[in-house]
Amino acid sequence: MKRKLIVFLFLLSNFSYGQLPETDIYLCSIIRDSAGFTFSKPENITDRDGYDNQPSFTPDGKRILYTAVMDSLQADIYSYDLEAKASFQITESKESEYSPTFTPDNKFISVVRVDADSGQRFYKIPYANASNPILVKNTDGIGYACMLNDSLVAMFIIGEAHTLQVLNTKNSERRLIASNIGRCMKLSPDGNKMYFVLKSNPNEWYVYAMNCIDYSLTRISLTLPGSEDFALFPDGSILMGKEGKLYMLEKNSEWKMIADFSMELSDFYRLSVNKEGTYLALVAFKGKKP
Repeated sequence: MKRKLIVFLFLLSNFSYGQLPETDIYLCSIIRDSAGFTFSKPENITDRDGYDNQPSFTPDGKRILYTAVMDSLQADIYSYDLEAKASFQITESKESEYSPTFTPDNKFISVVRVDADSGQRFYKIPYANASNPILVKNTDGIGYACMLNDSLVAMFIIGEAHTLQVLNTKNSERRLIASNIGRCMKLSPDGNKMYFVLKSNPNEWYVYAMNCIDYSLTRISLTLPGSEDFALFPDGSILMGKEGKLYMLEKNSEWKMIADFSMELSDFYRLSVNKEGTYLALVAFKGKKP
């Protein structure tokens, strides 16, 4: 049985293990043409009691990696095959793993792991051998991560004011970028920028872009009120949800609603889009959002 860790609530949407929300992952196909967007009806691909969350597409777009907590104590990484319409377990260790994404070289699955000493650290798991995880040093206190390239990792570091720090894995040096950030970090399709949310004002949150070369910051836009999770479309447009509706922010524009899922879903969050922009994965609560 894996260790119970109450302080790991940041990775579990601000719920302790005894209060985990009931969540499922939904999948939609996307068609975009000159007339706009057409989305298929959201399909529940993890229809069970429990916590299924943190979806991310594999580089080939054929699978979705996600976190599943099966017995309220144990978190493992699973993979959902879009063609087979079935899930397969990837990790099965004594520790709990969260936030799976592929590394830029497509050879590893990166995760945040809760170790036996209750420390939260960043690991790379060989895709061909999940039983041999590799620790990335100097990542203690991490909550979320986004790999910028093979040697730089952007990290959400847990604290009274959660900070954005960039780790150089070659020399283990950290660089502080910003404070009071949100949990969502996404690399732009061209790899030149990383987007995140800054919460310096309790009433107004902003999407920022960090230059991956010089770490300069550019303010992009206000988020939708109370929303912090987003996804990036292949052209760099930003997708965000609010009250069951999906919005898009294009360059030099304003938020525009492009889909209404409120009849099928409760409030949703944690979005992911495949590289081709043909599928959208999102997480919804069973019933009303707690």
